[in-house]
Amino acid sequence: MPMFALRACQVAAVLFLLVAPGLADEPALWAYLDRPASRMMAYTPSQLDPRNSANHDLLTTFSIESDLRVLRPLFDGLILYGYHEADTPRIMYVAQKQGFKSVLLGVWNPRSADEVDGVATLARQYSGDMAIGILVGNEGLHFGRYEAADVEFAAARLRSRLGTNIPLSTSEPHARYEDEFVLKFGEFLAPNIHPVFDSPNLAAVDAAKWTLEKAKALHARTGKRVLIKETGFPHAGQQKFTPESQQEFWRSYLDAPEQPGVFHRVAFEAFDLPWKSEASGLEIEKSWGWFSSDRKPYPVCDVLKP
Repeated sequence: MPMFALRACQVAAVLFLLVAPGLADEPALWAYLDRPASRMMAYTPSQLDPRNSANHDLLTTFSIESDLRVLRPLFDGLILYGYHEADTPRIMYVAQKQGFKSVLLGVWNPRSADEVDGVATLARQYSGDMAIGILVGNEGLHFGRYEAADVEFAAARLRSRLGTNIPLSTSEPHARYEDEFVLKFGEFLAPNIHPVFDSPNLAAVDAAKWTLEKAKALHARTGKRVLIKETGFPHAGQQKFTPESQQEFWRSYLDAPEQPGVFHRVAFEAFDLPWKSEASGLEIEKSWGWFSSDRKPYPVCDVLKP
């Protein structure tokens, strides 16, 4: 090899070594969200009532496998709400085994060092196989379950165990994004934007447009990626909510053009959860599912079929 060619190769190798660490540090979650085929589902196990902690131990692995098996043909990512040592590790194991490509892990109680550490362990374990992000809290600032300082505590503990390559966020109702802490926390925003609650007179198609406009405005305001973690239309609970109107909402929503900085291909939620109506007193809360509690698909699933 001529000397000048050898020298050029050496320079190229040095440049690669200098640049490669930056490339390696790019979170895998960003690549997943930028992929047009990516679709996520907010998942709570169909047979779990989490109000009683003992139920986590009673949840069978077969039930988790059955849940994820009906979701996987339509979705390749999951969003979880919290960590419990009895079932979250099994959910992650089954998700990886069934070929899910991304999971947003959830910390339900940022005050719990045990929960934070459990999430950190799973993030480390699976970050080589799936694109991982972490949501530190879910609507707990809004409902007073914890404080901003608790979210900061959990984030610092996660960072000390994981570094900066796994993106963090928190999730609050859209109205809470007037709060500077919520806007600035983490590497991306994960709002729950619910026209059913915040603009209840909108019909399905208009509700879908309203949701996307709110997310677009959040991105324009902050420059951060916005992942719409929750939105939707129930299929029952009030006269206007039917399987047909649910399907109409999601068809309009998911068929909408991509918006720069906004990831809207997240469905809420996997299964009907009767315990949510018992806990809230709201009939609609048990009827957000794309599938019934016994895993039967609603017409909305046809939106994603070829």
